[in-house]
Amino acid sequence: MVASGVVDAAAIDSQVLAVELRDRPQLQDQVRIIDTLGPSTIQPVVVAQCLASPLKDALRAAFRTLGDDPTMRATLDAGFIARFIPINDATYDDIRAMVAAAEAAGYLEFA
Repeated sequence: MVASGVVDAAAIDSQVLAVELRDRPQLQDQVRIIDTLGPSTIQPVVVAQCLASPLKDALRAAFRTLGDDPTMRATLDAGFIARFIPINDATYDDIRAMVAAAEAAGYLEFA
């Protein structure tokens, strides 16, 4: 919508933008980055809470090995994914700080 002029600006995740620019290089001349927020932690992989713990553990272990699996490398590279790493709640403190800064600046209220 930005490229076609329907909207003047939009927020877009940097990974999504990278994939779009790779797949549609003509967008390079139609959009420009005017500011960035971050870097920040990427979105987590989530599963249903009702899954059995052994299955969750197996999935966690499988994701952690994907980055070292040569048969998966092309697929991960297509999404600009280097690897999956274990996280904890504090991993997302950077995003909490950004939300707090936006709240303090009054950016989370719409007129």
